[in-house]
Amino acid sequence: MNSANIILLLKPDKDPTSPSSYRPISLINADVKIICKALAQRIEKVTPHIIDFDQTGFIKGRHSDDNVRRLVNIIDFATIKNQEMTILSLDAEKAFDRVNWKFLIAALHKFGFGESFINWIKILYHNPNASVRTNKQTSNRFFLGRGTRQGCPLSPSLFAIFIEPLAAAIRQNESIKGIKTKHSHHKISLYADDILLFLSNIHSVNETATIINEFSSISDYSINWNKSVLLPLNSNAEQGLTIPVKSGNIKYLGIYFSPKISELVQLNYTPLLKNIQDDLTRWTNLPLSLMGKVATVKMKILPKVNYLFSMIPTQPPLKWFKTLDSSISSFLWNNKPARISLKTLKSAKSCGGLELPNFHNYFLANRLQYILKWFKNNPETNSWLDLEQALCGKINLSDLPFISQIVKKQDCFKSININATLTAWWEFLKISKSSIQPCKMTPIWNNPDILINKKIIHFPAWQAGGIKQLEHIIIDRRFITPQELQDKHGIYNFLEYQQLKSIITKKFKYRDNDLKLPDVVTTLINFSMNKTLSKIYKLLCNLDNNISLPTTKWDADLSISTDESFWSELCLNTFKMTKSPNLQLIHFKTLHRIYYTEQRMFKMGLSTVTVIYPTITCMHYGSARLSRLSGSRYVPIYQSGLRFQSQLHRHCVCLVT
Repeated sequence: MNSANIILLLKPDKDPTSPSSYRPISLINADVKIICKALAQRIEKVTPHIIDFDQTGFIKGRHSDDNVRRLVNIIDFATIKNQEMTILSLDAEKAFDRVNWKFLIAALHKFGFGESFINWIKILYHNPNASVRTNKQTSNRFFLGRGTRQGCPLSPSLFAIFIEPLAAAIRQNESIKGIKTKHSHHKISLYADDILLFLSNIHSVNETATIINEFSSISDYSINWNKSVLLPLNSNAEQGLTIPVKSGNIKYLGIYFSPKISELVQLNYTPLLKNIQDDLTRWTNLPLSLMGKVATVKMKILPKVNYLFSMIPTQPPLKWFKTLDSSISSFLWNNKPARISLKTLKSAKSCGGLELPNFHNYFLANRLQYILKWFKNNPETNSWLDLEQALCGKINLSDLPFISQIVKKQDCFKSININATLTAWWEFLKISKSSIQPCKMTPIWNNPDILINKKIIHFPAWQAGGIKQLEHIIIDRRFITPQELQDKHGIYNFLEYQQLKSIITKKFKYRDNDLKLPDVVTTLINFSMNKTLSKIYKLLCNLDNNISLPTTKWDADLSISTDESFWSELCLNTFKMTKSPNLQLIHFKTLHRIYYTEQRMFKMGLSTVTVIYPTITCMHYGSARLSRLSGSRYVPIYQSGLRFQSQLHRHCVCLVT
């Protein structure tokens, strides 16, 4: 039960001759995995309540992109406020393999776990042994004295509990200074064993090193200071340090960072594009069909690109998207001219496409999902919200989407995260042809659009009475009366009333607008936080859902008149009527008029055979024939052996007959 076979996985870009370059993965028996999974499902219910929000690794409801957005905000904050800051990236030595079991059990007791649960942990870690399997050979078994097994479902949660006392000690130490905001004091960010420290001075760096060394002495946790890196912001960080760390760019959760946010694209997107191009070139000669290649792009390319989109706020240049699309097109068509445009292939299957990823829409979707988090505005669960609100000053973060582009003149627009999110929002409004100026959610207070004597306004008594947005003072396309204001909100201040009425009447043409939000905007802001990215991406794709087929040519060939519902059903039947990818591809290419007839090939000089098209009997009653659909293309229709029941083919044969 306590035995395991260890296989070794070489870490990327590591020396294969060094044992430290390999990651040990424990293969444990099924019984132990079932027990560990049951315990893991129990423990994951409580870890969100006992582990601070600084830790996002393997905690239910927390995500790594929150850590990266927080890091970008801190770099922005230090730059905009011209504040000295040092970011320390710690490199832990074999973090999961150095977990001291006695310390882990003590931590479980401290967090209030019951004896029954702790006894199960003791059983699982009682005299465990393992052997290393290499090249189909297994070493002699040896006993393990510490560590959690990588490959065990329980290990991530146990490690989060193991490392939390260190994080708590750093948070509670008043000698360690980070960035203070209204709700938080930002000092540390963790994703499992990946740790970042946000420290405002050299004394804080040295004090943190002391705490880590004390923690290591009782837990066996160890930091490799020679591989840890300092990222100085507006400071010379190496002077006065008591630890041997070097300054330079850092890599956190796979993303490279420098003190300049503007370098994010060059450091991350440029190498990714080169990597994708190399992969596509290597895969070009594989025996894959068009649908197989589309699936390859979805499975191998999209996750890499989408990961960067979720982490990095800066949009890649237009040339980057064009180069990526061009490389994918060359891959799909074996470096030959494309027979079907990428725009068509990116369409939904009901519109004649293959749902090839639209990378620009994915970027917009990744940015737009933060709009919903602004509305939710819970800085306790998303610590980056507190930083962005601090950069906004008096303007509420949730009000930004409903302020005009005059907000570009505000200091908050200097924040790359706020800038990128609002830019994506405005692009969404442009694509959807939506206007929200004014709308019911337009803020009244601290709004740069609403000025009195060139100053933004804020009437505390009005806000305390529940008046915050235009919908609270515009009723049935008219301004609220003083009597209604007093009756509903208990407010009566004639001067403030006249000032507000005057500026609102001049600024907004609400008499011609019922302040209702466009349907597409309402749909977006009402999305739940579950699978948000997928929902927003589909919404963006549906904004351009025209049928991407040569329908006019088909109608002319068949002398019929069809509507979109007919073609939509026909496109879907391509994938419903058979599970065979080959037959699906034949049907798909037929709909897009890819196949050439002998007559067309004769005109192109590719064939010396001319064709006389025979009379065709209906496929529902007659035998197999060749139908002439146009002077340039044909569709072979067979009744014996395969009942090809597409509405198009029924129309074709019956009409020609």
